[in-house]
Amino acid sequence: MKRLLLLFFLLPLLLHAQEKIEDQWYSLLLQSKAVGYVHQTTWRTADGLVRSEIEQTLKIRRFGVPFSLTQKDVWIEEEGAGLISLSSQLDMNGQLQSVEVRTVDGGLQVQLLRGTGEEQLFLPLDDEPLGVYSVGQRLRRLITAQRVHKAQRALKTENASGDYSAYNGELGYHLFSPESLKVEQIQLRILGHGELDDSLGRRYEGVLVEERSSALPGVVTTAVYSEEGRSLYSRTPVGLALEILRLDSDPEASPKTDRRIDLTDVFDVASLTIPVRRLEVLPQPLERVHGVTVAFRGGGAATLREAVQAAEKDLGGGQSAQTRIVSSPGDARRDAEELFVYLERRQFQSEPIASPSNLQPPEVDRYVRGGFHLDLEDPRLAELLSGCGTGATIDPAQAICLERLVHEYIEHKSLAYGFAGLKEILDRKAGDCTEHALLLVALLRKLAVPSRLAYGLILTEAGFIGHAWVELFTGGKWHWLDPSFPEGRPYGLKIRLGVMDPGEPVWVRLSLSLFQVVGGVEAEILDWDR
Repeated sequence: MKRLLLLFFLLPLLLHAQEKIEDQWYSLLLQSKAVGYVHQTTWRTADGLVRSEIEQTLKIRRFGVPFSLTQKDVWIEEEGAGLISLSSQLDMNGQLQSVEVRTVDGGLQVQLLRGTGEEQLFLPLDDEPLGVYSVGQRLRRLITAQRVHKAQRALKTENASGDYSAYNGELGYHLFSPESLKVEQIQLRILGHGELDDSLGRRYEGVLVEERSSALPGVVTTAVYSEEGRSLYSRTPVGLALEILRLDSDPEASPKTDRRIDLTDVFDVASLTIPVRRLEVLPQPLERVHGVTVAFRGGGAATLREAVQAAEKDLGGGQSAQTRIVSSPGDARRDAEELFVYLERRQFQSEPIASPSNLQPPEVDRYVRGGFHLDLEDPRLAELLSGCGTGATIDPAQAICLERLVHEYIEHKSLAYGFAGLKEILDRKAGDCTEHALLLVALLRKLAVPSRLAYGLILTEAGFIGHAWVELFTGGKWHWLDPSFPEGRPYGLKIRLGVMDPGEPVWVRLSLSLFQVVGGVEAEILDWDR
């Protein structure tokens, strides 16, 4: 009887028993410095499903200020088949966000939660996304097939028989990304046996695999896998060197590991600066410089050229654009690696801006709405707007007033926050350039003025550094406002790399173009004018 009672109480536990099938640790390196870990554990559940937990820890500094990020993803999938559900929890320096995903008929149902905010999305699908364990299984089969194919080719050479042309060494699949909230397309290609050296001088030998993702267009990751299909090392050149190294055990539990993160020597984004030669020829302070011609040289010049051309078009083109290409070498090869750009400091000027804005191009209409991080119904917005006397229309002076108002409202200039939503900004009155830009966008959209966040590079005494500001649309083109540095003081010479809509559920993404440019170009001052 006692045994029966014991079995009765233990039965639920037995039914949910799990068999651990994977337990892997990895170290993340950026510019040869350890910045975090990845721990992946996979179980086979009693009901035949596969559960994978992936926990990532990242610790860096932002201009000396400690910044941490942890993310824990739980994937549930059918073994060898598609994704069933995904739960992702993100903590970015104390700011929490979660994503819940479930497969339904015809697509994925996505729920995004942040604070008290919630948003539901439906992603229609043509191809079913895989789970992470199924991806690993398919890659292992591909590596095995490559080994068999190589052996069969050797036999064919000896026996002159058999057809092995069907093997192409490639694998394509779809995978949901909780960071982009999209189903990304991944393409893998076996390169054969080889070796790679990491930035610490260690060598990894095994099967070389080339990886491409729609999330990082133009970027190729090269990885080394064991013959059993286990990842040993990968390197992603995004201007900077991003490396993932396989570890033998938990780095925090082992006193012998050399991968423990020491915040006194951790990677600082302040190093993501483009040094500028001949910067000393410019008068100080830099607000005395009206315009400057800069030469950019290196592999990142092509990315920079595309960004400047797009900005020129949005800002009106020709002499009306604050950033424009001024000359180009004739040699095609040099043209790809050298770029001359004129940057101009200019105050916002336009005709009075109608509010609400009517007759805007369809592609601009989306930039007047609220969104997940942008609650336009917050009553504090109306209170702030009253400080600049805005009404049915706003003129350039009122727009500049809003620029100054945001600068003064955010009293605590701090890099300690991740990417705050509007409520957090209004509550804390703290943040950096992204928080300044988001608040100004909210105020402009409250007036139905199309506006968005721009990001790129700004010239300072330390060189070009990453920055974010605001674009508003009027008179058929976009105009710049910068609440971090009102009226361009002390800094106003900028290069736009891209734009974001802060009304989108996930609006702040680490800019790939910023990494490509910063890690791939050198700059030199050629000329300047007051």
